[in-house]
Amino acid sequence: MDKRLYSMAFALAVGLAATAQSDIAASFDMTVGSDNAIAEGVSGSRWAVSGVHAPENVDGAVGKALRLDGYSSYVNAGISAAGISTSGVSFSLWCAPETYPMMNASEAENAETWIAGNLDESAHAGFAFTLTSQGDYGFKCYTGGWLVTLQAGAKLPRYEWSHLVAVIDADNRSATLYRNGEPVATSRCMSPFNVGDDVLLIGKSSADRTLDSYLLNTFNGLIDDITIYNRVLTAAEAAAPAAENAADLSIPAARFASDILRPVFHGMPAAAWTNECHGMAFSNGKYHLFFQKNANGPYMARLHWGHIYSENLYKWREDRTALTPEDTYDIKGCWSGAVFSDEEITGGKPYILYTGVDNARATINMASPDDADLTFWSKYEANPVIDGRPGGLSDDFRDPYFFTSDGKKYIIVGTSKNNLGAVTLHEYNAATKTWSNDGRTFFAGTDKNKTGRFWEMPNMTKMGDKWLFTVTPLDMADGVETIYWTGTVGADGTFTPTSSSVTEPGKLELDGFSRDGYGLLSPTIFSHDGKTILMGIVPDKLLSDENYKLGWAHAYSLPRECSIDASGQLVQKPYSGLAAMRTSVSYAKSDFTLDGEESLNPVSGRQYEVCGEFVAGSGKFGFNLFQKDGKAVKLYYSPSGNGIVVDATQIDRIVNDKGVFDGFYSSELPRAIQAGETVRINAFVDHSMLDVFINDTWAFSMRLFPTDADASGLSVFSEGATQVKQLNAWTLDPDQGGQTSINVENTDFSFSVSEGKILYYNTCGNAQATVYDLNGCAVLSSRLTEGSGSLGISRSGIYILKVVTPARTISKKLIIK
Repeated sequence: MDKRLYSMAFALAVGLAATAQSDIAASFDMTVGSDNAIAEGVSGSRWAVSGVHAPENVDGAVGKALRLDGYSSYVNAGISAAGISTSGVSFSLWCAPETYPMMNASEAENAETWIAGNLDESAHAGFAFTLTSQGDYGFKCYTGGWLVTLQAGAKLPRYEWSHLVAVIDADNRSATLYRNGEPVATSRCMSPFNVGDDVLLIGKSSADRTLDSYLLNTFNGLIDDITIYNRVLTAAEAAAPAAENAADLSIPAARFASDILRPVFHGMPAAAWTNECHGMAFSNGKYHLFFQKNANGPYMARLHWGHIYSENLYKWREDRTALTPEDTYDIKGCWSGAVFSDEEITGGKPYILYTGVDNARATINMASPDDADLTFWSKYEANPVIDGRPGGLSDDFRDPYFFTSDGKKYIIVGTSKNNLGAVTLHEYNAATKTWSNDGRTFFAGTDKNKTGRFWEMPNMTKMGDKWLFTVTPLDMADGVETIYWTGTVGADGTFTPTSSSVTEPGKLELDGFSRDGYGLLSPTIFSHDGKTILMGIVPDKLLSDENYKLGWAHAYSLPRECSIDASGQLVQKPYSGLAAMRTSVSYAKSDFTLDGEESLNPVSGRQYEVCGEFVAGSGKFGFNLFQKDGKAVKLYYSPSGNGIVVDATQIDRIVNDKGVFDGFYSSELPRAIQAGETVRINAFVDHSMLDVFINDTWAFSMRLFPTDADASGLSVFSEGATQVKQLNAWTLDPDQGGQTSINVENTDFSFSVSEGKILYYNTCGNAQATVYDLNGCAVLSSRLTEGSGSLGISRSGIYILKVVTPARTISKKLIIK
């Protein structure tokens, strides 16, 4: 709308004919009403909150604050310019940014937007609280037709409240900006104050910057209690009382409460965009996973290091951002790398090793933790530790990884040499505490079609007497997918594959599910408690407009336990701790012949595990997922082609694979399955994520986006008679607690664990108890005697106790020490 028409409409709405000025010219307490609008307190007018998500109120500095998402939400509000003093006026607001505004998605530029204002440079009028993409903040206004700039000398703190007050004393020709009661900038000014028009933008500036559908000039965080006073506030009045609540920058649960596509037990940030998950660390009783993050929206730009943590690898929480691009060497982004620890270099603490990018080149840098929770980090004073690529390589030089071999310490970095994927080798000098950068090659490909032009995210993991080396190449014949070799490291630190030739690496995912950037990419691999755990990013491959509507992009795979077999091939199975999510809503059947289809009720919905052990014959067998009215995603094994198939062509879905898979995914198993052999299919469904494991050996992760909320059925099927050894399904709940009291047939049944025994009390006489290990194998089965008794377990560990009665089935986790 034209500004003059807007002003006329506002004048008619609030009756601006009155010229008398009150002490308060305008006020917004930022409370959102049922109409999704906020109120201006003087006029009583209400103004809608714009954005792709419903407006969000959280506990604020004063009452409720408005949570803005950083890419779509803002308020185009109105004020009465005629009711604002031109001689003495003060502006006040509270704000707490999560991160600074994007402004430019392709390069580092210290451009500014508004926290709130109506500044009009062409009319030489108005005011605005300003914030730049590098965190510089201030206040601008026009007085006597001249621009007055009050620029603070420090950055606006993130994750905490700032009470900003700008005081314009035009009569005495002075202007002051306060933060939390302290003056941070002063200036001379002219008279009078040039008020500007009746528009007040909250959460963005008037000059929009965009990337596709995303607004780049928006504020990401909390804004509260905006007030315009028709008088000069004193310094004492500018020092408001302390905020009523701490600044809570977590994403309100309501934002995605009705989202049928967002995973719940896969690692991912609370909102916005993520990519590679970096090296994992275990500290203070928690697994910590770091990742590429853009908190301002679900699109890729100016990367930070995000941080999520978990006690069990399936219930994840997000911490504040670990690294922010703010120094000359990483001003464009803190790109990928790893987390490592070493007694000599880090004192045994987890350190971050990352790629810093300015607008011209990449360097390798480090950061150290300031606390055991790995929340706060300090960048290494001597950064960069490797000052750019060695000679003879392409400009692409990134993704460092640390490893030790034979007492020597190395960093490897992904690059391209002679238009082929390669990894550089940098050795640590303990005397100088520096790293070599002489252009040595750790390992390189020889065939672009099979190993790519450039190697991302190199990773070295010692597993027994072998090393696992993984990379994610660009520009292979099959596009982007993660490949690996197993082999040895020589005395000079270079890698020699022993599992296959240089040109024939192994595929991390089942071949056929992972070409062109689909499937699990760029894994992080971590050893802890005798297990080697692998996780990676599983891109959603959605169009930008779909991510805009969702408000998030990408997620991580479920954790996989890895090993290397005698032939040097990678073996992958589900992380055993995932079984703790299994609830009492379950299905179990064993030793039967399946011919046709059978429902797995009561298990259904969008978060469950299903596991079947089938005897291979001549017909197909597997599962129908997201089933409704004859439509389903079919996951099955086909003996005729020795293949695993996921067929999503029938269902209503957001199409994310047009022209690549078109809903039909298939892969021949690396080893032929003979008739009579067992095929174990273990699948985990988490809304839009599907993780599948075959024979606890091969794995793949993929994205499916079923749009029918009622497509929740689950069944098993066979084309022709197939012998089924064991069939189980469980509804999964990452939030289920550890209660030990359950009700069986209206009897108060309870149990406890003592000295290798399960003691049970108050049971009825028709209950069957089965104890399973975390691989789903039954280790004990017994009919419970009426009353009380005990069950003996020979080995310590984590088990699942299942109690079955004619009416229902209940499962509980227990720990035998």
